[in-house]
Amino acid sequence: MRIGINVHLLSTTHTGIQHYIRALVTELVTQASPEHEVLLYGERAQLPLPAGGSVQWRESARPLRSGTRRVLWEQTILPRLLRRDDIHLFFSPAFILPVLWNGAGVVTVHDLNFEVSPQTIHPVRRAYLRAITRHSARRARAVIAISGATGADIGRFYGVPASKIAVIPYGLDAFFNPDNARQVEPVVRERYQLPEKFLLFVGTLEPRKNLLRLLEAYALALRQSSLPPLVLAGAPGWQHERIRAQARRLGIEEKILFAGYIPREHLPGVYASARALLYPSLYEGFGLPPLEAMGCGTPVLASNLSAMPEVVGDAGVLVDPFSVQEMAEGIVRVTWDDALRQQMVERGRERALRFRWDESARQTLCVIERAGGYSDAS
Repeated sequence: MRIGINVHLLSTTHTGIQHYIRALVTELVTQASPEHEVLLYGERAQLPLPAGGSVQWRESARPLRSGTRRVLWEQTILPRLLRRDDIHLFFSPAFILPVLWNGAGVVTVHDLNFEVSPQTIHPVRRAYLRAITRHSARRARAVIAISGATGADIGRFYGVPASKIAVIPYGLDAFFNPDNARQVEPVVRERYQLPEKFLLFVGTLEPRKNLLRLLEAYALALRQSSLPPLVLAGAPGWQHERIRAQARRLGIEEKILFAGYIPREHLPGVYASARALLYPSLYEGFGLPPLEAMGCGTPVLASNLSAMPEVVGDAGVLVDPFSVQEMAEGIVRVTWDDALRQQMVERGRERALRFRWDESARQTLCVIERAGGYSDAS
């Protein structure tokens, strides 16, 4: 079977979706049967692959780093390439099947934030994602959801039957472990000038991460207990300037540190340095930072909504992200309750080990084979 996979999104900013593509496709190529031929559409330099295997690259003349250019390529040039290459099954690891592609397709939907919380995303991006994701989910032979919560949203908003949806979660990179975290911690502390003790948020600085309410809860908790500074590690997103304004309004500007985007290879040391990860997002299709933090042995406070309970389970403190009071109480607990913290460290590490990229790839390959009519698919 000739399988086409679009990996052009790797040419853009580094988020959880780009990491999913890189980790999953690498495993897929490794596990694919010799009877399969895999064609990758994207920049070869963005995805170093192990030698061997039946893999071919179809690189565009110019990198598609512009969102507009990438959309035009996906909707006009890509369908022609798929037909020319006689692709039997096209796998889109991020939302989009070309409208002009009539062949078999499988698509991964990471979240429906643009449907569940439309006010938290730019209107133009929201309109495009709504239209193309609805089309792709209905048109695909199979839809991969990265959590049960996302799977339920796909059925609720787009009427996709449950029989067509496969829930396959993210995996955890092996380097998110306590030994590696402790090893890189001194280097990371010095490089990013991290305080001796601090609380941590990791993610794009954007409305759905609930950071304005988190700062309000942190300020309230400060009135109840002494707390270390709060470090916000992430690239600025839409409306990020409101976060600094909120810190000034609350009078806690000196307690909030903006670390900017931190590369993944440095994150284990950042997690290990932190007293706890605070992640009260309003909506997540999965939620990679809590999983990574648990893998490194860092206590986690997270939202009790969307996919967070599926990731964190009983290994962290789950709070109502709309309740400033509940968040504030949780912040104090994960900072100073040593018995609770030790319990979270032990349970978190055990839970994190359940999420494996090789298993995610195995299940994804089974979905692709079934959708493509591969006779040996189990």
